Amino acid sequence: MPIRQTACVFALLTSAALLSTPVEAREKVDVIYVKNGDRVTGEIISLEYGELSVKTDSLGTLSIEWPDVTSIESRQGFILEDLHGGRYYGTLATDVSAKRLTIAEEGGVPAQLALLDVTRISPGEATFLSRLQGSFSVGFDYTKSSDITTISGAMDLSYRAPAFAWALSADVNTTKDPNQGTLDRDTLSYSYQWLRPNRRFWAGLTSLERNEETGIEARWTLGGGLGMYFVQTPRSELSGVIGLAATKEWATGEETSQESLEGLLGGTWRIFKFNTPKVSLNASLVVYPSITESGRYRTTGNLSLRREIVSDFYLDLSLYQSYDSHPPDATAEKDDYGITTSLGYSFY
Repeated sequence: MPIRQTACVFALLTSAALLSTPVEAREKVDVIYVKNGDRVTGEIISLEYGELSVKTDSLGTLSIEWPDVTSIESRQGFILEDLHGGRYYGTLATDVSAKRLTIAEEGGVPAQLALLDVTRISPGEATFLSRLQGSFSVGFDYTKSSDITTISGAMDLSYRAPAFAWALSADVNTTKDPNQGTLDRDTLSYSYQWLRPNRRFWAGLTSLERNEETGIEARWTLGGGLGMYFVQTPRSELSGVIGLAATKEWATGEETSQESLEGLLGGTWRIFKFNTPKVSLNASLVVYPSITESGRYRTTGNLSLRREIVSDFYLDLSLYQSYDSHPPDATAEKDDYGITTSLGYSFY
């Protein structure tokens, strides 16, 4: 099945699964105090990237910047993560004078954390939907002087639990050029992390891609390695991974495939600003130095700047890059890059 059709089918199946997943509500008895003295009573949904989400009966779901929170009280169980990768479970109480949060598990020894050291909070009995985040976007670009048209679409889903995390993304891009005709660039990728102490993780990944500009009809990659979060604050996150990947690829117009073993060096950097309007910057770069083909290496990179325009809707400006020092098709371009603009919707 072509990558484009595979991505569309998966998106439809995922949407159906989400719509059929039951949602279990917790009691709205969590109490939050903020710096201006306001008190909010509701259900804590999550703390993620510096933003505390609280569902209330009368005001809907509120977003509170974590540095503005002075106290949390709840008799319900929560899972917490701190700056150093530590994980805790229990009910919540706050020592306001010391600005420390007490996490008490029944029958266990209470733990204390500085409020600003807490990076994530999720309900202990969280449902699948409450831990799922994602977005989808569509874009259209046209240049009259060159008569080049670009149509793009993207979808991503991510899920984080106390012991693991996964992410799924699909990206389709069609460029119509009067000189080269229609060029397609499609990617479907999935990654999984087994979270370990001290901000380390084991990573597994797989991807299926097509890039006619660089002469790739299809490329399947399966790899894994060891990773670490070097920086993990409420507003930014920097991670890296090193490992190995096996690749099978088909050059444009060829029926036979080519297999190779490659190294894997990757990094991801994320920055968040949750003051209105919300702004985020995501950057990633992966280098694949070939082990079985002397002198060959590949790189893929993405840079995306998002700015919220109205609640949960955003504008996205993205730069993508793909380079292959020795593409399977000797007549193909080694480098492919471009800029796309799109309108999207995010949910969590």
